[in-house]
Amino acid sequence: MKRGCNWLVGAGLFLVTMALYWPATHFQFVYFDDPWYVYQNAEVMKGLSWSGIKWAATCVEPSNWAPLTLVSHMTDCSVYGLFPGGHHLTSILVHSVNAVLLFLLLGRITKMFWPSALVAALFAWHPLNVESVAWVAERKNVLSTSFCFLTIWAYWSYAEISRPAKYFYYALALAFFALGLAAKSMLVTLPFLLLLLDAWPLRRISFPQRWVGLLRQKQTWRLLAEKIPFLVFAVADGIITYLVQNQSGAVKPLSLVPVEYRLLNAPVAYLTYLAKLVWPVNLCVYYPFPDTLPTVAGISSLVLLVAVTFMVWRWKTKFPWLLVGWLWFLVALAPVIGLVQIGGQAMADRYAYLPLIGVFLIIACGLNECLIVRRQLRHLIVAAAVVYLGICLILTGRQLRCWQDSVTLFEQEVAVNPDNDTAQDMLGSAYANVGESAKAIDHFIVAVRLHPGVAPLQYDLGRELIRAGRFAEAEKFLAEALAQAPDNGLLHNTRGVALMLAGKTAGAKLEFSRAIELQPDLANAYFNLGKTLLAEGQSQLAITNFITALKLEPVWPEALENLASAYAASGNPADAVATAGRALKIAQTNQQAALADRIAAKLKTYQNAETPQSSSPPKN
Repeated sequence: MKRGCNWLVGAGLFLVTMALYWPATHFQFVYFDDPWYVYQNAEVMKGLSWSGIKWAATCVEPSNWAPLTLVSHMTDCSVYGLFPGGHHLTSILVHSVNAVLLFLLLGRITKMFWPSALVAALFAWHPLNVESVAWVAERKNVLSTSFCFLTIWAYWSYAEISRPAKYFYYALALAFFALGLAAKSMLVTLPFLLLLLDAWPLRRISFPQRWVGLLRQKQTWRLLAEKIPFLVFAVADGIITYLVQNQSGAVKPLSLVPVEYRLLNAPVAYLTYLAKLVWPVNLCVYYPFPDTLPTVAGISSLVLLVAVTFMVWRWKTKFPWLLVGWLWFLVALAPVIGLVQIGGQAMADRYAYLPLIGVFLIIACGLNECLIVRRQLRHLIVAAAVVYLGICLILTGRQLRCWQDSVTLFEQEVAVNPDNDTAQDMLGSAYANVGESAKAIDHFIVAVRLHPGVAPLQYDLGRELIRAGRFAEAEKFLAEALAQAPDNGLLHNTRGVALMLAGKTAGAKLEFSRAIELQPDLANAYFNLGKTLLAEGQSQLAITNFITALKLEPVWPEALENLASAYAASGNPADAVATAGRALKIAQTNQQAALADRIAAKLKTYQNAETPQSSSPPKN
């Protein structure tokens, strides 16, 4: 009967979670990390292969080492191609399986059926977890958590089973842990979480009256020694992650985020996560640091956290689940709480995916305790739990809709943080990506006004002004950006495009040449310089630059198109025909119909030995 109930509840969890998130199978990729992880990553788009696996094992971009996650995206590309719904479906499946795994795991190790079901339901349906499931680039979060649950399950088997089979499960736990770290380094705290589970519910160690009493127990040292291999894996992964993120510039220096600011933000962030668990509204993909963080807020939050920790320690004997759940939350969240600041966010919903399981455990066990002590209130308690789960389902469905495309996602971001320059810039980029240039420019202007003198913001505005044909305005903002970042080759190239399109070819050539000097591998600069030279009738110099651009980006139909034009202008129709033929084949393969038609028309002209006029737009 019990096994039948397990299967029934597990199947219900899976089906409801799948149905809840099913609308995401109709969503698009978002223009935020998804391009790198999937649809603009040449290696991933090739699909699963041995060479791809070897590439993933050594890839340290973007600012992460997560080979197993990259392999999962390659597998999706092999199965679905670049159909976004398929990639979303995989994440939904993994999350739904996670909910069932969590239910079965907790039921097995705690021997509590309905509290385990409630924890799993909260985990599966809470709005804070939408980001981890609906964002394709966050596959690493749901995937690593799967291996976290499998690690704990194997560890429980090791702790429960007698020799010699137990060492098989110990090795299996280590293997699952290694795979979890290869999906995302968030699991570095798992050795400490296993120690918590040793205390409760595994009861392999007892809580003494004082903290120092733990160190006096022989069993404590045996359990610590048992975790050494796990710690070695965790430390190694932590070092790799830090070095990769520091090298890429993702680790913010103390000059940008001072120590005192981090120490004040960390306790505030802990409480904010708890507040959003209780009242999950105004959720968004990016929570910027506040302009000011009062000292009293940070200190008050820290005092409250310490007081709660002291209280749950006092109740450790009567309510061990309270201490374990609370420490799970504190420890699991520690790597991303901001003491080592990665990126510009103060917190992120995706960071709560694993840590909040501890708080869900407190809620479920607390309600179970109330049912035992106050049986006359059982109908009220059950009704309250059902109502809260219903509210979670409604809010999750509403939050899920924010992820249907980039514009919707960043419209929500601006609605929550209207006075943040990053939010405005993100929405501007989303509009630019779908061709709504006027709306993009409006939001880029707001971003620049909110934070003047920031080169990336001015660059985004300048680039979009070029697309809108407002070359003089674009040149102005790009010049201001260059005043902040004079050694940025990309900025010089883009300003050159603005000057070229405004008819200022002399200035444009200087900018393209400077871009090449600063960034010799910038293919766009050679391409744009070649176009400028071709327009001036310097076809031989143009040919040299187009060939260099093609050495850097061999499969570039626009560059081949212009190289063909340069050959024709130099009186070499045979090379023009051959080059245009290559360009036409690539454009047709890429399903670029308009470009293919244009090249085909030029090819006919070259075949008749007529001199064409280049008409492809500059690339900035």
